[in-house]
Amino acid sequence: MLEIRYVNEQDEPFWYTLDKHLCKNEFALKIRDKRGYVICLDGNPIGVMRYNLFWDNTPFLTLIYIEET
Repeated sequence: MLEIRYVNEQDEPFWYTLDKHLCKNEFALKIRDKRGYVICLDGNPIGVMRYNLFWDNTPFLTLIYIEET
């Protein structure tokens, strides 16, 4: 089953296997502001998504990455 959930602190090691460009401070903000997601398949993480706000009110996807299987 496919699931998309908010990122949390325990996801950090997995997150950085896919997203090499997000600094640690921004990772903490993605958790705090719920602007980061982990994509899971059968309970196992397989991808990440993150977004920012354009003009402080319009969300735009800045990264989506899914592992090759």
